[in-house]
Amino acid sequence: MFQKTESFEHNGVTVTLSELSALQRIEHLALMKRQAEQAESDSNRKFTVEDAIRTGAFLVAMSLWHNHPQKTQMPSMNEAVKQIEQEVLTTWPTEAISHAENVVYRLSGMYEFVVNNAPEQTEDAGPAEPVSAGKCSTVS
Repeated sequence: MFQKTESFEHNGVTVTLSELSALQRIEHLALMKRQAEQAESDSNRKFTVEDAIRTGAFLVAMSLWHNHPQKTQMPSMNEAVKQIEQEVLTTWPTEAISHAENVVYRLSGMYEFVVNNAPEQTEDAGPAEPVSAGKCSTVS
């Protein structure tokens, strides 16, 4: 209702993505927290590509729910989102899921929390060293 929306096109198909509601943001952050806790508690457990795809599909499904026919056909938002998530996982390529996920983060004002996790550089630290793929060598 109050959410920002944006058309998302991939391979000639267009859908409407929406900003996440407050409740959806809480649910997404809870999922991220559970994943982090699982990875922390099991030293052999790593965040895998599968986890990234499933997390992205869940986020996209929550966004699609706002304008999806399942919204009114299912008894609860969670059931509808699960069904939409399965639809995304079975019919969308991973590239589309990833791009749509980025749009949802941007629309929801959450992009900084996910992408910008590097420590900020302080002003007195001076300019950053240039990064080069070349070999280091000493001059004689």
